[in-house]
Amino acid sequence: MAIVFVDLDGTVLHNGKPAKGVIETLRQLKENGHVPVIATGRTPHLLYGVDQTLGIASSITANGSYIKYLGKVVYERFIPQNTVERMVETAKRLHTDFVFESVDGYVAYSKHSGMVDLFSDTFQMEHPVVDPDYYKTHPLLAFIVFDSAHIDTFRQEFPELVFNQSNRFGYDVNLKGDLKADGVRWLIDYLKLSMEDVYAIGDGYNDISMLQAVKNSIAMGNAFPEVKAVARYITTDVDQEGVAAALRHFHLI
Repeated sequence: MAIVFVDLDGTVLHNGKPAKGVIETLRQLKENGHVPVIATGRTPHLLYGVDQTLGIASSITANGSYIKYLGKVVYERFIPQNTVERMVETAKRLHTDFVFESVDGYVAYSKHSGMVDLFSDTFQMEHPVVDPDYYKTHPLLAFIVFDSAHIDTFRQEFPELVFNQSNRFGYDVNLKGDLKADGVRWLIDYLKLSMEDVYAIGDGYNDISMLQAVKNSIAMGNAFPEVKAVARYITTDVDQEGVAAALRHFHLI
């Protein structure tokens, strides 16, 4: 049995929807006895059921902080409440917009600018409602911060967090670590798999650590150059059935 970690946006999703042929490709992969696993920066709420549409029952979400295997939650790592409270106070002081991300919610602390909704539009996600007290009743997996001008201040004041730019509008904020790679390693150990049987496919900057963590690393043809540089194999673009081409190359389908 092989396990194949697949990124969502730009890998199995094209413009927010399953890429051409990818559902059939994943069905063939499973019929051959292998297990596909979503590995994404999105939190569970922001999957919007795409895992079910793709027929994938296992996922690493929130950049490694929340893991489900065959529908069962096997790992969760929430941001400590004192860190959350400090983030709220710092954002208030700096007049920074940011979003709370929990298992089942995507809620804005504030929307002083249009950046929050522009970020959502880029990834075909909902426009979050504003509830500055959401964190008081919901454990958080991550934040998204919208403030390039003060990002160095956030990094200095929160050494326990990592701030990675997702696009020109926002930064994914997670507990410090190797992000997706940590989740991949945890699940590999949990399943007691050999690295020979582990594959990962991605296109974005937050996929680099994941690709470096596995032996059989695959970059999409549409991946950033830095992603291609660390991959063992480069496949075709997301709209050219790149996932299928990669899985055929490695004789998994």
